[in-house]
Amino acid sequence: MSGFHQDITKPISDEMCKSLKGRRHSFSALKLKQEILLCLFDQIIHSSENVDTVELFKHLHTKVMLGLPMLEGTNPASCFPRIAIGYEAACYSRIWSEVFAADIFSSKFQDGLLNQYVGLQFRNKVLAPGGAKDPIEILSDFLGREPSIQAYIESKARNSL
Repeated sequence: MSGFHQDITKPISDEMCKSLKGRRHSFSALKLKQEILLCLFDQIIHSSENVDTVELFKHLHTKVMLGLPMLEGTNPASCFPRIAIGYEAACYSRIWSEVFAADIFSSKFQDGLLNQYVGLQFRNKVLAPGGAKDPIEILSDFLGREPSIQAYIESKARNSL
């Protein structure tokens, strides 16, 4: 949508802007399912030989999208740029980063991002070790427990209402 509605001389009303903002998370579950589909596709094509990508995508689409039909005569895999840009078999890491970020935020930063004590803990326990320690060990040390997917699920549920 452009910055104007119907009459290009008039800006979009505040009511319309509020309505659009309220719908920004519409279909977030569908978008996540599509992302999971692409992650599965990515993993399979980078761990198998001689894969029929069109048939594989059709098969995965049926399993993941649960009844949502794929448009006949299309090849959605051809519109998946991460296949060709050196991001092989790592697509799923973006979703995991969102899961861990939601867990960190809800556990440590929910009351404010400017908490100096928590910020220093984050710097010392998460950022300082860099790649010297296992990432799950780093997160567990910072959180005081194993990382959880619960905050991510709750944030998705909250944003879809």
